[in-house]
Amino acid sequence: MKRKLILFLTACSIIFSVALINQRKASAASWDAKSLYTTPKQTRGTWYYKKNGKIKKLRITAHTFDKVKLYKMLSNKQTRKWTKKLAKADQESGFKLAKKVGTSQYEADDFKFHKSAGFTINGWLSSDNADSGHTYVTVKKKYKGSKIKTLRVRNGAVNAFLYYCYRTKKLARDCKIVCVRMNDSLN
Repeated sequence: MKRKLILFLTACSIIFSVALINQRKASAASWDAKSLYTTPKQTRGTWYYKKNGKIKKLRITAHTFDKVKLYKMLSNKQTRKWTKKLAKADQESGFKLAKKVGTSQYEADDFKFHKSAGFTINGWLSSDNADSGHTYVTVKKKYKGSKIKTLRVRNGAVNAFLYYCYRTKKLARDCKIVCVRMNDSLN
């Protein structure tokens, strides 16, 4: 009897695990997102910046930006197809769906700035408007006579510098360049 119980519990565990894995795969590919985007190694980590006199934090991992998954951009043809579907579904939901889709997953692409690797983030299904998001790239800035690594953030739509992010709260507090303009929906 004990052996049958152990066998039954093991079988239930396996079935539950398989179901959980399949559920994660299904949710990861929403709105035709297929491939995770991998951020450049030098941009990963926890960064701090100053906004309205307060220190804010953002976290970049290999496949996420502030806990939101990053996916490779779809082709323009695929984007147009899914945008039409989204527009129809959004209208049926009382125009509440598009914002949720745009912020539930981001599309990302590679970006270079003075030979330094970075990436651009847009809300999902923004490929036709690929330069409307925000760009994150590491640069060296002078601080008290030495150079430190910072994360330069710019707004893609107008190619405007927004702010620098630093590795520590102290640097974010001490550095003179603070958030210039924050009209972004990503932070």
